[in-house]
Amino acid sequence: MTVKLSPRPGPSSRDQKRKSVEMTAFLTLRPFSEDELERASRALASEGLYDLWPTRVVLAPDDAEAVAAGRERIVPASLAPSHGTLNPARSGSLDVPLERALAAARTRGRIEKERMLTDPSMLNTAAIANLLGMSEEGVRQKRKRHEVLGLELAKRGIRYPAWQVLEGRQLLPALPQLFNILGDDPWRLFRFLQQHHGELGGDRALDALRSGHVEGVIAAAENTAVGAYS
Repeated sequence: MTVKLSPRPGPSSRDQKRKSVEMTAFLTLRPFSEDELERASRALASEGLYDLWPTRVVLAPDDAEAVAAGRERIVPASLAPSHGTLNPARSGSLDVPLERALAAARTRGRIEKERMLTDPSMLNTAAIANLLGMSEEGVRQKRKRHEVLGLELAKRGIRYPAWQVLEGRQLLPALPQLFNILGDDPWRLFRFLQQHHGELGGDRALDALRSGHVEGVIAAAENTAVGAYS
């Protein structure tokens, strides 16, 4: 829907002569939370729409009723841009294209993580505890010791890939060593396990570990840690 916003009347004759300014607004008939505004901004940025950013539009009751009914109407309105939302067009940066590229990359990364964590093979703490035949507290302790891989994302909680549980309720070997080599970021280890490596004959590190090729996977992790390319 397109909303035409006219300036509020002022004492200046110059203000009185101003024409209304037309802009596009995506309307919802309820206030969005800050989290919802941020998600909307990320979704827009992921589609390359960097010149849009969440802004609260406050209308008088009669004007809001007319807009909700779908009638075009010129109305006075108060605008309140959402704080903390990236607006490259006004950021003041001399390198707006770089800001846009980085913002888009972060957005794509977050969207991809959210997609992966909704996969049925991503288990919550209770489910993987049941699969391993232990308590949930036991799983949490193993995660602290880097013996089990748990991926975390805001509002999704922690999810555990089911593929790390082998026959006989055994866990994928060498996880503590791999964490020690690659660092404490579980997402980095997850990506490493999913990637194909030349040192492993082109196999994924995950498949090599499940086949028992622990030393080769550790060597591949060491090469990754120092920036070697496979």
